Amino acid sequence: MSGLRHHWEVLKEALRADRERTRTFIPSREADFLPAALEVAERPVSPTARIVTWVLLIGLLFTILWTVFGRVDVVASAPGSLIPTGNIKLIQSPGSGVVRAIYVRNGDTVRKGQPLLDLDPTIVGADLAAARKALTQAELDIARNKAIADALSGRGLHFVAPEGTSPDIADTQQRLIAAQLAEIDATVASLANARTSALADASAARATAARLADTVPILDRQLARMNRLDAKGYAPGQRLLELERQRRAEAGDREVALAQIDRGMAESRKLSDQIQQTREQARRTALTDLAKAEADAILRSEEVTKASQMNRFQRLVAPVDGTVQSLDVHTVGGVVEAAKPLMTVVPARGALEAEIRILNKDVGFVRVGQEAAVKLEAFPFTRYGTIPGRVRSISRDAVQDKDLGLVYVATIALERSHIDADERRVNLAPGLAATVDIKTGTRRIISYLLSPLQTSIAQAAREK
Repeated sequence: MSGLRHHWEVLKEALRADRERTRTFIPSREADFLPAALEVAERPVSPTARIVTWVLLIGLLFTILWTVFGRVDVVASAPGSLIPTGNIKLIQSPGSGVVRAIYVRNGDTVRKGQPLLDLDPTIVGADLAAARKALTQAELDIARNKAIADALSGRGLHFVAPEGTSPDIADTQQRLIAAQLAEIDATVASLANARTSALADASAARATAARLADTVPILDRQLARMNRLDAKGYAPGQRLLELERQRRAEAGDREVALAQIDRGMAESRKLSDQIQQTREQARRTALTDLAKAEADAILRSEEVTKASQMNRFQRLVAPVDGTVQSLDVHTVGGVVEAAKPLMTVVPARGALEAEIRILNKDVGFVRVGQEAAVKLEAFPFTRYGTIPGRVRSISRDAVQDKDLGLVYVATIALERSHIDADERRVNLAPGLAATVDIKTGTRRIISYLLSPLQTSIAQAAREK
């Protein structure tokens, strides 16, 4: 601090001495008559040099303060072009086909829904007819199998043909239902007859067994009496043998009759089970066929929807009001491929926006909502100015550009869709080339001026 104070005192003393010397200078006219050495020493200093020096010092000070406190905008420049809001509408063929009619030419103005081009609907129409026929058949299968299942479940026979079915087809389905039910009834009737026969055999065997059950005890008593007589020697031996043989035969017949009863009842139960199984199997088959028919109907319905959509797409219409451009088909009868671009429709009276390609080195500083200045190549900005706008959107992934490499696509919303040129208002058109300066922030001027020096210092004393 003492050193600074010393220099300050020296400066003040020098200024004071300079002022004192200025007061002691002789007039300039008188100095002209002095010797050369005294003339130089005694002539007053020119005020012009002093003023210029002070002006330069003040200007230098102002420049330093301006670089320290002044700020400039930091912008990211990106090339692009103007496009309609919502983009140009591309008209494509939904599938391969033959051109049947062309209703527009390049430059035609069209309204939304207006026909542009027709494709031959023959093949698509045939596919739609086949899909509808298959759907109708699936619906008939559903109605028929539902009627059979209801009839076998005891809910009665109720066949309801699908809407639009012709009387002949409905009658055929009813006859088919009757034939299937008749076949099931015939099988059940055959089993029922067999069961009746088995029950009849069992009933006859039961009667035989009952009769023999009464006969055998009688023979047992007769045989016991004959044995007592034979023991006394009064009974003939032949008669005794006949009674024993008859008794054995009657007892054997009774056992056979009892076995026939068991066999007949078992056969009857078996046939009853078969009747029940036949009905259940027929019902399960009808329900299974019903489920398959319902699934098939869903599939056929989707095919009809798809074919109907393709049939509607055979006429291409304008998606918006606009102007036809880039018409690529001119021959009736010509073949077009699926998804091939046929023409474009530029929306009319729509707002414009700028679609730009931001470089990788700039995208990290660009944000949605930032201010932007759009400079049109057709209208030099130094003469006609720029169009203000704001960043509307930025893509999340980069795309490959053959000239710029990997870039990010962004859209700039314009505050107006016209520019004043030579005392007239010119409406902007899609396709105009533009360069957009996006204001990403501000920077001190001194920082901008010193950045090359900072870069050199940061890279100094390095060895590769």
